Amino acid sequence: MFTDPPLARVGLSEGEAQRQGITVRIAKLPVSAVLRTQTIGETQGFMKTVVDASDDRILGFVMIGPEAGEVMAAVQIAMLAGLPYTRLRDAILAHPTMAEGLGSLFSTLPPMSSHKPPRSAWQSDA
Repeated sequence: MFTDPPLARVGLSEGEAQRQGITVRIAKLPVSAVLRTQTIGETQGFMKTVVDASDDRILGFVMIGPEAGEVMAAVQIAMLAGLPYTRLRDAILAHPTMAEGLGSLFSTLPPMSSHKPPRSAWQSDA
């Protein structure tokens, strides 16, 4: 959407995922945390992502802030490829760019449920 600052969205919102019965993890980051915003003096807005809690796939993304459409396109490509969010979190992206903020955004995701299957007697700690 052409607003000032720009708004971009792809995939499911948090509410849409909940209505579909999908368990999700949410991460949100103010764009002021992205170094590029400091260099261009545009610090208003945020990034938010919706990630499937069971398999780490990115289900949705929204951003309001500078270059939102460009950042959204990078997330959309990852979504189309079915990549887990960790691929964007761990990517080394050009500096200083708005897309570089994806690493910070995905680093704020809460950990997956700590539920682990019971260990069997034949498993060792080694």
